[in-house]
Amino acid sequence: MAEYTDVNGTPFTDDDIERWGADTESGQGYTGKHLGPSQPGRPISVGAQARPFTLRLDAARRAKLDEAARGRHTTASQLMRELIDSL
Repeated sequence: MAEYTDVNGTPFTDDDIERWGADTESGQGYTGKHLGPSQPGRPISVGAQARPFTLRLDAARRAKLDEAARGRHTTASQLMRELIDSL
């Protein structure tokens, strides 16, 4: 049986996935009622005025950034936002 880890570092298995699916199909699990209607495009996680910023990194620096983000259970983008906020 495979074991996985979600973005927050919480482990789960194939049995968990099967149980969640069965719960949902029976109407007892995830209902999605806490979610609003779907919106096209990427979610705006940092405000309506957010704009993309491109940073070129060599492979070693990108690997270091990705490793640091994984170690903190976040994304490289969020890690960079937190770094800028700390300045």
